[in-house]
Amino acid sequence: MFDSAYQGFASGDLEKDAFSIRLFVKWGFQMIVTQSFAKNMGLYNERIGAFHLLTASKDAAVRTLSQLKLVIRPMYSSPPAHGARIAAKILNTPALYNEWVAELALVS
Repeated sequence: MFDSAYQGFASGDLEKDAFSIRLFVKWGFQMIVTQSFAKNMGLYNERIGAFHLLTASKDAAVRTLSQLKLVIRPMYSSPPAHGARIAAKILNTPALYNEWVAELALVS
């Protein structure tokens, strides 16, 4: 399991800070990667992030997803959408993404 809560803060470069995750993928590991945008996008209290699951087979992914749904459902039914919309806008708009990446480099 990798917890990527500070991606971009360690080196100032999103790609460099993802090196270890990509290396484990290359080596064929099954893994969980959690990613938060609370800190590196300043979206505190928005519960915005991602949960990535890499399995060895589609069958394992289907079985794991069914178990995740059992755990997640009682925790929250409808997470806030405001932070997700902000993060999506930044990640999908080249000018905003480039500005965010430049700002990460400044604070590292």
